[in-house]
Amino acid sequence: MDKKLYARLLSIIPLFRSLSPDELDQIVQISKLLRVKKGVTVVEEGDEGAAMYILVEGKCEVVKRLPGGDNTRLAELAAPTVFGEMSLIDQDKRSASVCTLTDVVLFQINLHSFNKLRAGLSAAAFKVLREIAPMLCSRVRQINDRIGDFFKNPEANLGTVEQQFLQRSLGSPKPAQGK
Repeated sequence: MDKKLYARLLSIIPLFRSLSPDELDQIVQISKLLRVKKGVTVVEEGDEGAAMYILVEGKCEVVKRLPGGDNTRLAELAAPTVFGEMSLIDQDKRSASVCTLTDVVLFQINLHSFNKLRAGLSAAAFKVLREIAPMLCSRVRQINDRIGDFFKNPEANLGTVEQQFLQRSLGSPKPAQGK
């Protein structure tokens, strides 16, 4: 792909808004364009975080594995957005899976290459990390709001969760029959 087109595509992503053209070029150098078909798991929960992804075109969903083995949908992602960004910070295991809902276009930023930029004291790496921080804060606030909403009426919400659990584990519950 033409490097100028590549840089232009990356420049529309809010994560890179503070990068100069030279800094953006550094990110382009360590990025890889991926075209992924619908129904593919791009990031698997529990795997080592080895890359961050920029969703440029298409939609994905974020799913979390439940203790019983079922999955629950946490979010739907639409371009332009970023996922897997925590791996650039803590290099821990993936906290959820990300699966494609449509054919997608992604840019992958490899952790090893990003860490080389950071070790070389590249301003591009530190600017990207600085942009990731408020994004993560926003996501934590959204989770806090969801938890707060849940506990506003815990009996009703636990009842809903229990019904969903029963439907998933036992199939649709049969209506009670009178004696």
